[in-house]
Amino acid sequence: MAGALCLGLAGSRSETLPEGFEDHGPAAPVGRQTPGGSAFAVEDAGGNRIVFVKLLAGGQAYYLFIDAETGETEQIHPGVEGGSGARVVLASGDKVYDTVGGWFLEIDVSTREVRRLGRIAGHDSRAYTVGPDGVIYAGIVRSGALVSYNPATGKYTDHGPINEEDWSQYPRPIVADEDGWIYVGIAQKLGQVVGYHPATGERRAYIPEADRQRVGLSGEVHLGEDGKVYAHAPGWGWHRLVGGEATPVDEPAEAIESRERYTIHGTSDATRFPDGSRFRLSNRDLVLRRMEVWDAGAEEPREVGFDYESPGVRIYSMVAGPDGRIYGATGNPLHVWRFDPATGEISDWPLGGGHLNELVRQGSKLYGAKYSQGSIYEFDPSNLLNEAETRVRFRSVQEGSYGYQGNPDMVGRPYAMLAHSDGRHVVMGGNPARVEVGGGLLIVDVERGGTTALLPEDLVPDQGVMALAELPDGDLIVGSTTAAATAGVSEADEALLYRLDWETYEVTGRWKPDPAPREIRDLIVAGDGLVYGLDSGNRFFVFDPEAGEFVHDEEVADYGGLTGGQAPRTMALGPDGGIYVLFRDAIARVEPDTFLHREIGRPGMPIDAGIVIHEGRLYFVAAESLRLFSYDLNRLR
Repeated sequence: MAGALCLGLAGSRSETLPEGFEDHGPAAPVGRQTPGGSAFAVEDAGGNRIVFVKLLAGGQAYYLFIDAETGETEQIHPGVEGGSGARVVLASGDKVYDTVGGWFLEIDVSTREVRRLGRIAGHDSRAYTVGPDGVIYAGIVRSGALVSYNPATGKYTDHGPINEEDWSQYPRPIVADEDGWIYVGIAQKLGQVVGYHPATGERRAYIPEADRQRVGLSGEVHLGEDGKVYAHAPGWGWHRLVGGEATPVDEPAEAIESRERYTIHGTSDATRFPDGSRFRLSNRDLVLRRMEVWDAGAEEPREVGFDYESPGVRIYSMVAGPDGRIYGATGNPLHVWRFDPATGEISDWPLGGGHLNELVRQGSKLYGAKYSQGSIYEFDPSNLLNEAETRVRFRSVQEGSYGYQGNPDMVGRPYAMLAHSDGRHVVMGGNPARVEVGGGLLIVDVERGGTTALLPEDLVPDQGVMALAELPDGDLIVGSTTAAATAGVSEADEALLYRLDWETYEVTGRWKPDPAPREIRDLIVAGDGLVYGLDSGNRFFVFDPEAGEFVHDEEVADYGGLTGGQAPRTMALGPDGGIYVLFRDAIARVEPDTFLHREIGRPGMPIDAGIVIHEGRLYFVAAESLRLFSYDLNRLR
């Protein structure tokens, strides 16, 4: 890749591994833009047309500078660690601003220099605006802080939280008016619109507490064609904001379509160069490493190829397929990958955004649980790809393309999935994606069609579903989590183990481990009919479902902490009847009869997720969740 500057990418192939371990490489060596877009048409000091792209890959942010004429590419790491999902803002013709790794950054398109302007308290920025005086403002996710930078004076200011709450705040969008006021929409738990006057430090919250409603991702604030700011939130209606005052209106003015506003929010006008030429670069094009350029006056685009380096993207799930190969999914971007043990080849194909937190096999089909839709996707390994073999073929198998009857917030963050032994049903459980408390179960008949939804009040109203296992008689054993969805607040503090009757779908028993954990991370039923589990206290327990009592409990500290990701499946039955468990530092084996456990291997790097046992090898994810590894269990004979 011409001009590539990224060296020593995270997740690069291991030089040495202990005997028995093998590194199969990254599942998907690709990258993506940030949500909302972060690709801009700019010119450098020599007048060259450059496409600037913020690339997210391998848990890191990179900046690509692609020559629109030749495709020659430079790739720069910002010099601070972090894969911030923040958008970037092009505030002038040759300066881009970003938030990565706790810093507010300036990127000079002409010199490729990255400057650290100031620290941020919080995660990153999902919204920017530029005031009439040219000052750039950014709202910081979680802390709700407002920060600003004045390019003319070089002054960076942290204005503190724009609004005080006891939950994580998402300030977006942000709009400045001609009077010097900054207006911010607040999400996620309860909607609010806040005005801030930088010159005086005055803050005004406009929506009365009694009228505030849950708004999900954001309320609406926009600059109208009349030069005024308009804001809206459920239960409050439309208001015009002028000089810090809010006045109710029946209808807002249309949102302004200036280059500045559209560049700030990453929409299509940012793709036009000063000479009138333009480019198109979608996330799928980024994966394929190509873009289209319409030169000024041209009626047809020309394709421009480019290249970049990626250590891979996070692997979320894996399962053994019916054809002897291992299948899995990455995110974000969401790719389905396939590993062939016979050849050592890994192939990957794009599916879209988000990630499949869990995969299971039912018969000859594979089923994936998608975040944040709460949907179940079906894949046929024998007919996985479309005709062009560039995209995965799938179908959504339950009512409503966005999960339970169109509502993703009951299982929008899937934690557990199970293929029932009846050969017909797939079960998915989890937590809401955002704000709400209490998760449910979806039980889908993949043979005859139809979905049964068990609501939180049918299970444990204020807890989600973290782990699922099937008992010998077909009943389900469920492990709960007390965690709330993003920006939600849960009052529960003791996770439960409970039994669900497979015929009636009724909870027939509830048990609490002692000491009570915050969540039960994983469950598996061994050949002896007992339930083996891990909880958040780094405890290993054994439960007798027929007696309704815990028969073993101990803290396990020899193998490192618990691991597993969003769907923490880290336990699997081996062909020898033993239970194999992934910990952060080591792989362990549990003997069901005696409950004794021992270490079988350490890869020398943190283990992140798994787990599949197939043809004598145990597959797992390590190297910052980017690469597929395996261990040879035949060594234990």
